[in-house]
Amino acid sequence: MDRFPLKDSHRPRLAAAAWSCALVLILSARPSASTPPFDALPRPNIDLARAAISDLKVFVDYDEDTATFASWPVDKFGRRLAAGEIARAIRLGLLLWASVLPDMRFRLVQRESEANLIVRFGPYRMSGFTDAGGRAFTPDEWALPDGDCGRKAENRRPNGARCAEWEHCIILLENGRWAVKGIDWRGMRMAWLDFAWIFDPALPHFGAAGKCRDGRDTSAPWTEACVPFRQSPYFDSLAGADLASAFAHELGHTLLGAHTPAPYACADLHRRPILSRDSCVRLTSDGYSILFPGDGLDCWWNRRGVFGADAARLKALGYRVSYPMARAVLILTGPGGRSLRTRDWRAAQAAMIWPLRSRVLSAAEARRELFLTEIRLDE
Repeated sequence: MDRFPLKDSHRPRLAAAAWSCALVLILSARPSASTPPFDALPRPNIDLARAAISDLKVFVDYDEDTATFASWPVDKFGRRLAAGEIARAIRLGLLLWASVLPDMRFRLVQRESEANLIVRFGPYRMSGFTDAGGRAFTPDEWALPDGDCGRKAENRRPNGARCAEWEHCIILLENGRWAVKGIDWRGMRMAWLDFAWIFDPALPHFGAAGKCRDGRDTSAPWTEACVPFRQSPYFDSLAGADLASAFAHELGHTLLGAHTPAPYACADLHRRPILSRDSCVRLTSDGYSILFPGDGLDCWWNRRGVFGADAARLKALGYRVSYPMARAVLILTGPGGRSLRTRDWRAAQAAMIWPLRSRVLSAAEARRELFLTEIRLDE
């Protein structure tokens, strides 16, 4: 499990497991009495999911052959990710969940015919997500994989008939705007600096395609007079959204189903005005969750992990869960050679600092912050 899969010489196809980021929009940290509790969410039948993860065989499909729909994942500047980086991100995403699920076993396979889960990168435009996102299926929908769906065109069979890839055990990931190594040393404070300009009262709030509304006025109409996202003063400092976190989010859907409910919006980058300058982390009564829904900035932050809210949902659905103790060594590192090895997810989150906080880190806290860079699962 510690080795990266080999790739074909001309059409690389990696094997690993699946998830991605239905990317997380930023919400305020104040809990709401109206937020539905976890046990009020739809309760899927997880028997299929439990059977699948007991022997999870994952094939990751990315390609540069124009005869197929699959394409090569790139960062936000259009540079191709290295094959080893893609493998590292997918493997880390799998290990996050496996670290607290004693019944989860996974391996990477070289051939699609051996897999019970397919992860496919492509230029998706009709599947309901943008250029740094993905789409997964729910615990009720595990089935035999069928790679013919989407092989030549998005949501189409080779003969042109309509199909939905996520109905055939395929997790979809957009091919663009991902990062792996570049995300490791970025934390909440750095992300805040990257996007603090959004909260400048002298600037309108940015939006998609250069259209936005004024963040100072909740009733303001959409306007063209705004600062486009790609002209952010710090835009070039990050290569893209963290693929490992994004992937973990999508596999979370295959384990748990719906998003984790969370109240309030701090900044929804495309639809809502800014509500709060100081609360740019979403929390539930059980803390942070990797399955919060949304639009973006969270995947630029130090959020690799399994959190109390996620473990509570796993237990409520009937999974065997080891949280907060991991069946793995969690390795966190930081600039200057600082590191921490622990088996306790709560200790790891305390070292990450920001997932436990409802406000931006101070400069001193940011200097102490560590980043999850590796998980070594027990044999």
